[in-house]
Amino acid sequence: MDSIQDYYRGALVGAAVGDALGATVDDLTRQEVSSKYGVHRELVGGGRLKLQAGEVGIDTSLALAVAKALIDMPEEIDWRAIAKAMVDFFAEQPNAKKGAGPVTHAVLSALKPKAKDLYAVAQKVAAEMPESAGGGGALVRMAPIGMLRRLMPKELIVDTINLCRITHYDQRAVDACLAFNFGVSYLTSGKDPSKLLFKTWRFVTEARESKEYRQLVGTKVPDPDMVKALKAVNKLQYDELDTSGKAIPMTQAAYWIVLNAIDFEEGLVRAVNLGGDAATFGAVAGTLLGARFGEQAIPERWLKAVKIRDELEAVADKLWKLAEPKK
Repeated sequence: MDSIQDYYRGALVGAAVGDALGATVDDLTRQEVSSKYGVHRELVGGGRLKLQAGEVGIDTSLALAVAKALIDMPEEIDWRAIAKAMVDFFAEQPNAKKGAGPVTHAVLSALKPKAKDLYAVAQKVAAEMPESAGGGGALVRMAPIGMLRRLMPKELIVDTINLCRITHYDQRAVDACLAFNFGVSYLTSGKDPSKLLFKTWRFVTEARESKEYRQLVGTKVPDPDMVKALKAVNKLQYDELDTSGKAIPMTQAAYWIVLNAIDFEEGLVRAVNLGGDAATFGAVAGTLLGARFGEQAIPERWLKAVKIRDELEAVADKLWKLAEPKK
């Protein structure tokens, strides 16, 4: 198998493994995870979300919905079709709503893909829910864009902003999605992980200075600042990582995990045992770990358990082919 293809599969399947592993301990504190499971490392299902072993939650499911829509429109993205794919999934899968964050739930419950302003609902929700507006619920579903636009940095910026803002209009969420998606594009390219951190904060800095970002998002620097959070990654200890659900701390924590991981399994086990928003954080960390180490590095017992593995692999392969330079 081509190494880039393996990284692509690793990103999507890694998200699913992290989602399924984290769901069991979702919404528990670190102390509760330790007390109940010791070290949680098996796909056993259950927990608050009551998923079956190897079943994924809303994070991976919406990423898959986005990916399927994208592969039908690689040249020019129809954002209304992307929005419809997410809205339809949310409406058709009532069990998925249990794992949705407040912003995702509010927006996808009210969003009309044919509305004149596709982003009006998300903007309204962000204004009404300022405490939740900077949440990390949009992160995992950015990955298909990071994979499709791996070699197209300008399009990576614009498309990440547009996808994020369908549900998460807040600038903090946008900046976290830009950082996360650059990580996806960089790692699936097989580039040196030791340079990832510097390359990412430079990308976010330059993205915010771009004409496209200024037109779509604005010129202010939000607080907290994603760039400062990235620059602080190497100063953090494991016990200081914040997985409570906010986009910027969650992205910061995911970078710490992927940069300090010995391998996929060790990194993901450390990620989900932090507790908190463990299903989403497991999926976020699993995406980056899979993009770094590839699907072949994911333990076979986990691969066998993931219920939608074949579907994720097929979609990842199509994104890989679409992203490759045309000969």
